[in-house]
Amino acid sequence: MELRSIIKDILKENENILIKDLKKRDFDTKSLIKKRLNKIITLTGFRRVGKTYLLFLILEKIRDQFFIYFNFEDERIPEATKVFAELMYSIEELYETRPTYLLFDEIHIIPGWGKFLRRTIDKEYKIFVTGSSSKLGLKEIPTELRGRTINYTIFPLSFNEYLHFKTVDIKELYSQKIIEIKRIFREFLIYGGFPEIYDANELERKEVIQEYFRTLVQRDLIERFNIREEALLDATVKLLLNSVMVSISKLTKTLKSMGFRCSKNTISNYISYLEKSFFIFQVLYYSKNVKDQMQYPRKIYLIDNGFIKYLSFNPNEARFLENIVAVELKRRGNEFYYWRNQKGEEVDFVVVENEMATQLIQVSYDISLTDTKERETRALIKGIKHFGLKKGLILTFDSEEIIKSGEYELEVKPVWKWLLNI
Repeated sequence: MELRSIIKDILKENENILIKDLKKRDFDTKSLIKKRLNKIITLTGFRRVGKTYLLFLILEKIRDQFFIYFNFEDERIPEATKVFAELMYSIEELYETRPTYLLFDEIHIIPGWGKFLRRTIDKEYKIFVTGSSSKLGLKEIPTELRGRTINYTIFPLSFNEYLHFKTVDIKELYSQKIIEIKRIFREFLIYGGFPEIYDANELERKEVIQEYFRTLVQRDLIERFNIREEALLDATVKLLLNSVMVSISKLTKTLKSMGFRCSKNTISNYISYLEKSFFIFQVLYYSKNVKDQMQYPRKIYLIDNGFIKYLSFNPNEARFLENIVAVELKRRGNEFYYWRNQKGEEVDFVVVENEMATQLIQVSYDISLTDTKERETRALIKGIKHFGLKKGLILTFDSEEIIKSGEYELEVKPVWKWLLNI
């Protein structure tokens, strides 16, 4: 069957596309649709975090207008530039009315997508596109689209969204409701927030997370970046999955001791590829000296706790808690670092606005033991003094109190409350 006929079949199939029981996410689709700017809206993020789902939420709001939805990941579509011309010809031949909205899923798969989108936006369509690749993000957007896109990075479910998917209302927090929220939070903390598995059983969760990971390695890393040393990549990823603090030099030495031939440049590239695929993100040491930032080890966080649960060795609750805070800070659009003094006392997160530290956050699963409490508060107060602040925040699993230390105040708060802004 010729390509145009295949495309027409797909277009006809998508005319009445419907997803039942769409659950709302914390995303203002109404204001997105109302934007009058001549911009392409791009939705990027890790695989299966809900980018297509958001397209359908947008689609539900524009059903009274003429739209075209097209998924370029359809196995019937070749990865060839000619697809774009055939698609537009097919639309013209099938429909008398010109569509107002174009919703394109995984468009970056097709070569020449940037030039196609530039030509199309100039024809005054309203365009929404998704991609599991950073190619749609600010750093790798094609030259022809610079200044023509507004990018939104989509994350797995927030805890608020997770509760909504579980049909739990947080407006009235009576004692029984709080018990239920805490129970669900423990589940969210350990298994993560991928929409596909929020109500799955243990075996289903494990299978889905492992499948996501296999797809990441094979398609988003090996194929996209043309990686030939698959064993080296696999070993690097495994080491990263079991580390929070990472030094490129030490990581390279460890891999060499395991018998691999590799350079710091290669390992640095692998970490960069993982970050571009939205699997991990790096948090650097806070310093106004760029050289210091690059020389200190960096912290590695995963996009979802499910990967820690099913892919790392001996995952612990402290790591789950710190990772979930890092992801939430990223979701909120914060710029943040970690800080450490010469004695090795460390503050987990330094939130920065306009090049100034505005908040220090320490994460500790349990501060009920005196030694733990003293260690965490001492480091945080050292950080507060260093940055010239008056307050700090300690996030725990369940503790809540106010600690006064001279002129300084430390708020101790359960992570679940912080995630819900209550």
